[in-house]
Amino acid sequence: MTEQNLAKVDYQKPLDDVPYKEVTAAKEQYHKETTEKLARIVGDKNISDEPAVLEKYARDKGLQRAGKPAFVVFPEKIEQICDLVKYANETKLPVIPSSSGTHTNGATLPRMGGLIIDLSGWKQIYKIDHRNRAVRIQPGVTYDELQEALEKEGLRAMIPLLPRKDQSVLTAHIEAHPMLIPEFNYSEPVYTAEIVMPTGTLFRTGAAAPAPPEQAQTDLVGPWGPGFDWNRLYTRAQGTLGIITWANIMAEPLPKKQKIYFTASRSLDALTAFTYDIQKKWIGYECFILNKTNLAAIIAERDEDIALLQYKLPEYVQIFCIGGLKRFPEERIAYQEADFLEASQAHGLNPLPTIPEAPNAAAFFEKGLRRCWAKEVYWKDRLKGASADIFFITTMNRAAAFIAAMQQEAAKGRYNLQDIGVYLQPIENGRAAHLEFTIAYNPDDKHERQIAEQLYHSASERMYALGGLFTRAYGAWGSMVSGKNAVQQQTARMVKEILDPNNIMNPGKLGL
Repeated sequence: MTEQNLAKVDYQKPLDDVPYKEVTAAKEQYHKETTEKLARIVGDKNISDEPAVLEKYARDKGLQRAGKPAFVVFPEKIEQICDLVKYANETKLPVIPSSSGTHTNGATLPRMGGLIIDLSGWKQIYKIDHRNRAVRIQPGVTYDELQEALEKEGLRAMIPLLPRKDQSVLTAHIEAHPMLIPEFNYSEPVYTAEIVMPTGTLFRTGAAAPAPPEQAQTDLVGPWGPGFDWNRLYTRAQGTLGIITWANIMAEPLPKKQKIYFTASRSLDALTAFTYDIQKKWIGYECFILNKTNLAAIIAERDEDIALLQYKLPEYVQIFCIGGLKRFPEERIAYQEADFLEASQAHGLNPLPTIPEAPNAAAFFEKGLRRCWAKEVYWKDRLKGASADIFFITTMNRAAAFIAAMQQEAAKGRYNLQDIGVYLQPIENGRAAHLEFTIAYNPDDKHERQIAEQLYHSASERMYALGGLFTRAYGAWGSMVSGKNAVQQQTARMVKEILDPNNIMNPGKLGL
């Protein structure tokens, strides 16, 4: 059999007229040849096809179906990544880049087998640019690692709500995870990047394009050019258009002092109206809303305390942080605090420096707002052992209607309404919002998992039908979104065919 036929035997269904023994022998020969070639590129110690290693990449923490890779490689140099991608083009070998230690939405599950390129060990922080509030990092850097480095320079990273300890910062940025500070989502947190294109060539965006960083005369911060905005093209692309080897991302001044307020309400509408008001004033930093289920999972000291704390907590709590920077921090906090409290009175709300039902909340968020989740079991999984998220973009004034629809879907599917977590994150100073539902379930209970999975799919369709904007089209969401928008699907296919003519980069994602 030719090399092309061998590839087809391994990654596609074998033809009916090919004898079983011939197919088996061809697969074994192809696997051996591929192993030898990959080893020549990255070295024997940096490639694995051990069943236990492959199984780690075959599944994630979400509800997506498994997909087992044929190989996992751990390149040490950018040149090796380029060579791997070029070899993949020659053999039509699917390539799936991975940087985080834990995955939840199926974005790195190999749908057609292939090669996992794991960059989680790429942890270099090249440069902290205080003047331009930027930092250039590799894809394996986690939030705690980055925060510790930035704090020494008086800066901080833009961070989502309590990310996992092994969450790649670059993955979170490229996949557009919502950041806790609403103001900065508007200006896009990625500046410039270096990308191994699907053909194996190296490309740099914006001000980084003219030359390698060590030779470039620019500060590498300007994201525009050459041509159109490449960063926006790669945002949310799920590794289907190339592999990012480093990027310059936004950093912000670290507050010298801060003050956190908790505003409770039985009515989400009251809190969203209040949040709109303070966001229009451009005051404060971190600002978000949690329901009692999510809040209890975060601040409970022990897993067994979650249910009782959930019962005691108010229905919704807005968490708001005012920070004082290098110059006159006390004065800055004082005038912003006065504006914040004045707005709360106008809305009939009573912000407090802690939550009476959970006095430890203040100390937790004082330390934890800019750190990863530290406990062994992730906070979303504490209630039942596992969870699945539904998230999309909407506006804050529509959040209550989406929550009501979610509760209706849960009731129809006989899912306990109290086990649904709600997280509402204003973005672009309140112009839009990230709304996220967390569906908790017991992974060891087959019936309970089935109920959670059915709710996940039915509620996703319901949220989309109500106008939820699924900008991160993972798994079934890809087909849900692109299947109802022929122009969008055709455009995505055209871009994919131009940049990845052999369709090797994470094939099967984004509904394609």
